Amino acid sequence: MKLRLILALAFGLCGAVAHAAEAPSKPLNYSPTDTILILGAVPQEIPPFVDAMKDAQKKTFWGIPYWQGHIEGKPVVVAITGIGKTYTGMTSTLFISEFKPRLVLMSGTGARTNPELRTGDVIVATVMHEHDYGSLTSKDMVFRPMNSPIDGHEVENAFSPPVSLLKLADQAIATYKGPEVTANGATYKVKVRRGVVSSSDLFGVTQQRIDTLRSLFHNDIMEMESAPLGHVCETLGVPYIVVRAGSNVAQEAPNDDYLRLGPIAAKQAAYFSLHLLKYL
Repeated sequence: MKLRLILALAFGLCGAVAHAAEAPSKPLNYSPTDTILILGAVPQEIPPFVDAMKDAQKKTFWGIPYWQGHIEGKPVVVAITGIGKTYTGMTSTLFISEFKPRLVLMSGTGARTNPELRTGDVIVATVMHEHDYGSLTSKDMVFRPMNSPIDGHEVENAFSPPVSLLKLADQAIATYKGPEVTANGATYKVKVRRGVVSSSDLFGVTQQRIDTLRSLFHNDIMEMESAPLGHVCETLGVPYIVVRAGSNVAQEAPNDDYLRLGPIAAKQAAYFSLHLLKYL
C-alpha cells in the first residue's frame, strides 16, 4: 500500500485517467485535408487496410513505404511506423507534416495485462501512458511529468483521444459483430470495448511491472507505440484514435507466443478499425 501511494502521488493525486490531457477534435496548427492517416507498427498489421482499397498505390516517403487510396470512399494513407517509441515519433511526425490528415488512426496488437481479455479481443484506448518514463528504483517505477519542447512546459504522462472520436468509436462498438476466432484451445466471438493501453520500449516485462500497470493504471494492453503516438499528436494538436487487439499474455519472454498469436490479433484490430472508419 505504501509503494502504491508513493506511485500515485508521483503521478497525480487524483489518478492518471482523471487528469489525462485530451487531443483536439480538429487539427490546431494546419488546415486539414480530408485524409485519414492509418498507422500500424509492423507489416502484419496493415494488409486488411491495403486490401480494402480499390485504388491502392504504393509509394515511399523519406524511404518509408506507404499506400494511398480510398476506403469507404474516404482518402487514406496507410503506413508502417516501425517498432518502438523512436520510430513511432519519427514516422507519425513526418506523415502528419506531409499529408496534414484530419485525424490519425493507429491499429495493431498488444500483450494482454488484463486477464479478462482473450486473444483477438479489441480495446479502443481511452487513455495511454508511457510506462518507462520516470525513475526505475529498487522497488518499482516512479513516474513523473514530461517536459515539452514548448518552453519546457510540463505534460502529464497520460494521453487521451478527443471525446468526439471516442463517441464515434462507441457507436462503432455498438454495431460491430465480432468475428469468431480460435486461439489457445478455445473458440469464441471477439469482443470490443474501451480500455487503457500503456507503451514502452520494453517487449517483455517482469510480473512486478505488470502488477504496477494493473494497480496504478488499470491497464488492459501493453505495447510499444500507442502512447508515443498520442504524445506526438497532442503536442502537434492533431486528433487521433487508437485500436489495439490483445495477442499474447504479457510476460518476460513473449517471443513464441507473440509469433503464434500476433497475426490473429493484428487481423482483429484491423477488422474493427475498418468498421470504425465508416463512422469517422
